[in-house]
Amino acid sequence: MRNLTGSLGPKNQVVGRSDTNFISNGGFGGGTYNHWFQINLLSPAWIIIAKGGSRPKYINVSTYDLNFNPIEGRSIFDADSVSETLDGEIYHPYVGHMMNKQSDLYNNFDPTRLDKGDERYYPLETGAYLLCISSTRNEPINYEVAFVVEFPTTTFDILLEDYAYLLYEDTQESYVIADTVADYVENDLHTHSLSEWDEAWRREHQQGVPFPAVLVPLATQP
Repeated sequence: MRNLTGSLGPKNQVVGRSDTNFISNGGFGGGTYNHWFQINLLSPAWIIIAKGGSRPKYINVSTYDLNFNPIEGRSIFDADSVSETLDGEIYHPYVGHMMNKQSDLYNNFDPTRLDKGDERYYPLETGAYLLCISSTRNEPINYEVAFVVEFPTTTFDILLEDYAYLLYEDTQESYVIADTVADYVENDLHTHSLSEWDEAWRREHQQGVPFPAVLVPLATQP
């Protein structure tokens, strides 16, 4: 989990000859309209992105896949993506997610999946991805963009015929597994735990660094 902050836009500062790659004698200028960040996935995962700050509508976020030649752009799911109902409330568990594929080959219908087998909702493959934060204004502007890298669970589930509890033990950890859904498919659920995100944030950041409030609305369970 990271919370990226910075400033974009033009600056009126002295620019020397060396700053212009020695093609002019310099003058006044400076600043940039884009900041680039690279995210390297060592295993398949989802990347979830959220804009914050005081003027988020003037900040544009773009994503790119570096694992292809040429580099392929990736869209980000809006609120018109897959929806789910929990405790009578409708939420969109894929908002802010980078799409996996952008082709006409992802129509693999599977009625047991929440996303119906649409590969755009699948975790991104192992590799490198670019995140570009851009300003749409010709003026100085501060930005805040938070992102989460979320990995699919690797814990498998075993369902007994009488729906009893089963204790599975390995050399590292023990799991108590109980699943009472007859047609259970692991990928038919896609939830984001706010407590798990908060725990990960505290583990990776110094005490006193606040959790990004912009991520809270994307959580689907406490």
